[in-house]
Amino acid sequence: CDVSSGINAEYGVSIEHDFVGIKNMTEKEQGMRGWTLTKVSGDETLEYKFPSKASIGPGQMIKVFSGNSGATHNPPLNLVFKKLDSWANSVDLEIRLKNSEGEVVSTYKAKAESSTEYLEEGDQRACSVM
Repeated sequence: CDVSSGINAEYGVSIEHDFVGIKNMTEKEQGMRGWTLTKVSGDETLEYKFPSKASIGPGQMIKVFSGNSGATHNPPLNLVFKKLDSWANSVDLEIRLKNSEGEVVSTYKAKAESSTEYLEEGDQRACSVM
């Protein structure tokens, strides 16, 4: 994947690490105001809006944990999506990262035979924002 914008989306879909991480690969701070993460699972769509003051410093990563992950909400780099039970709890999973203009800049897709198959493997996947 091309890292033209310098932002890299890392998707953690394991039982122990239920988060989506956004990493800044540039030398400039990246404001996240207006950016969203959307989870699409079957007929359910949930959207997380980054706080208006959220930003990622050079080389830093913001992690957005699910509400049931056990993670502590500790801004600015550890955020909890309280309305979301798990990022990975379905057979068909899609997570979209959208910029402040509403453009999809990164998509993660996973398909499994059961809702826990890829969780048990502890998949860590990454794709650059295009």
